[in-house]
Amino acid sequence: MAENILILSMTRMGDMIQTTPLIRGLKEKYPTAKITLLVTSDFSGVVPMIPDVDDSISLNIKQFDAKDQWDDLSWIKIFRYLENSLDVIKERNFDLLVNLSHSKFSALMVRYLRIKNVVGFHCNDFGNRMTGHPWMQYFGVEVFNRNYNEFNLVEMFSRSGGVDVRGRTIEVIPSKNSVEKFIPSNIDEGVLIGFQAGSSLEGRRWSAQSFAKLANILIGKLNARIVIFGVESEREMADGIAQLVEDKERVFNVAGRTNLDELSGLLEKCEYLVTNDTGTMHLAAALGTKIVGLFFAHAHPYETAPFSPGHIIFQADISCAPCSYGVHCNDIVCVDKVSPHHISAVIENHIVTRNWNLPSEITTESELKVFETIFDVNNNFKLRPLVRNIFKIEDLFRISYGLLWRAQLDGLQGSGGNEMLVTGICQELLRDYDCSNLEALDQPLNKKISVLVDIRRIAVAGKSLCRDIIRGVSSGNGNSKKMTQLIEKIIALDEKIEVQGLSNPEIRPLMDMFNKRKENQMGDNACLLAMDTQKVYERLITECEQLELLLKACVQNISGFKTDYNSHSSINVTVPGR
Repeated sequence: MAENILILSMTRMGDMIQTTPLIRGLKEKYPTAKITLLVTSDFSGVVPMIPDVDDSISLNIKQFDAKDQWDDLSWIKIFRYLENSLDVIKERNFDLLVNLSHSKFSALMVRYLRIKNVVGFHCNDFGNRMTGHPWMQYFGVEVFNRNYNEFNLVEMFSRSGGVDVRGRTIEVIPSKNSVEKFIPSNIDEGVLIGFQAGSSLEGRRWSAQSFAKLANILIGKLNARIVIFGVESEREMADGIAQLVEDKERVFNVAGRTNLDELSGLLEKCEYLVTNDTGTMHLAAALGTKIVGLFFAHAHPYETAPFSPGHIIFQADISCAPCSYGVHCNDIVCVDKVSPHHISAVIENHIVTRNWNLPSEITTESELKVFETIFDVNNNFKLRPLVRNIFKIEDLFRISYGLLWRAQLDGLQGSGGNEMLVTGICQELLRDYDCSNLEALDQPLNKKISVLVDIRRIAVAGKSLCRDIIRGVSSGNGNSKKMTQLIEKIIALDEKIEVQGLSNPEIRPLMDMFNKRKENQMGDNACLLAMDTQKVYERLITECEQLELLLKACVQNISGFKTDYNSHSSINVTVPGR
C-alpha cells in the first residue's frame, strides 16, 4: 500500500497534462497517499492546474544554460546542485516512484534516490538504463514500430502505474481569472476560434499563410473571432498571421502576452482550437474545447492525439508520414496536404450538426487521414478513421497488436481476443475501412504467420538450451567449456530472431519486446539468469501464438460479415472461443 508517491514528469506541459488520468487513478487506488510531482522549473507553473497533486518539487536545470552568470564553468557546480537537491528528496522517504521521463538523466536520478518500489525508467549499478514495468518496456520500443502502435501515451503512462484508463480523459483545473482584457467587449459576438500556430519543432507547423487564409474564410462565412496563441518565441509567427488577415479587428494576437492562467482562461472560452501537436492542444482539450489537430512531420496522432472524445485530427496519408524520430526532412510535403478549405468546412458543419463530417472534396484520393477521437466498444480510447481507405495488412497488425498488448502487458490470461470483443471491433472495422480487398491479404498474411511459426520454433530451442544450463549448473556437472558452448548457441538463436524481426516490420514489435526483456535481466548467477531467459522465451512463444490467433480471428470475423468474401487459405479457421 503506497502512502508517499513521487511522480517524475520532467518534460513539457503537454506530457504533464497527459499524466492526469494516471494521477487520478493512483489517488483512487491509494486514497490516503500523498502525491508529489517532480518537474523542471520551466513548467512548474503547470502544477497548480494538475488535479490530485498534493505537493511538487522543482529542479532548476535551466540555470546552467546561462554560463555568463557562473562563478566558474566547472561541472562540479551542476553536480553539487543535483546532489543537494536529490539528498533533500531522499529525506522525504517516498515509497513509490513513477518515472515518466525517458531520459538517461532521469534514470540516473532514480538510481541515486534508491526508492524501493520504482515504475518506469531507472538504471542499474553499471549505469545501464532499465525499464521494469512491461508497459514502460513497450513505451521504449514503440518508437521503432510506430505504424503498428495503437496506444496513446496517456494509456502507456496510466497502465504502467496499474491504472485502468478505459473511459478516463485528461483533465485540468480551470482558470478563475477574467480574460476580458484580451477581447474587447465592443467587438460583435461571433464564434470564438483559437489558433496555435507554433510547436516545439518548426517542421511540425502549418504555414502562417494557411492559418491566415483559414482566418479570412472563417471570418467571412461565420463572422468568427480569431485568437492567436503562442509563447514569446512564437510571437513573430503570430504577428505574420495577423498581418495577413484582412479583417484585423476580428483578430486578437495574444502570443507572448499571457501567463498560463490567462492562457487557460482564453482556451476555455474558445469553441474550437486549430492547432499543431502542442501542449496548448492538450490543455485546451482538457478544458473541453473542441480540437482540430494538425499532425505533421514526426507528430503521430496514435501517440499524442488529445486524450478525450469528440476531436478531429488531420494527418497526411503518404508513405513517409509520420517521420521517424531523428530524421530531418528537407521537403516537408505533408503540411501541404491539409488546406484551409478542409478545416473551414469541417468547422462549419460541426457548428450546425455537432458532428464531425468530411466535405465531399476529401476522398480516398486526397492523400489524407482524418480521425475522430472516440471511445470504442470496450471503452478504450481510439482514433476512428473518417476517410474510408482500403484496409491494409498494416491496419490488421496494428489492431491485433492492440488486443494482444492490452492482455499480455497487463498479465491477463489469453490474448484478450474473446469472441465478443473481436466481433465488436471487426464490426467497427467494416464501418471505418473499405474491406473489399480482404482476399488480397490472404497470401501476405500467410507469409507473416509462417514467420511467427518459425520464431516460435527458434524460441522453443532457446528454452531447451536454458534447461540444459539450469541442469548443468544445478547438478554441478556444467563445466565452463560446455556452458560457453550453450551460451553461444543461445546468442546464435537470438540473432536469428532479430533477423526475422528486421526482415518483417510487422513482426518487429515482438522482437523488440523480446530484446527489451533480456536487457532488463540482472545478476551474475548463471542458473537464475537461465531461468529468467527461459521465461522470456516462453513469453515470446505465447505472444506469437496469440498474435496468430488474433490475426486469423479478425480476418474470419470480417469475412463472416462480408457475403462476397470466401477465403481459400488457412486463415479461414475457427475463431478462438467459439
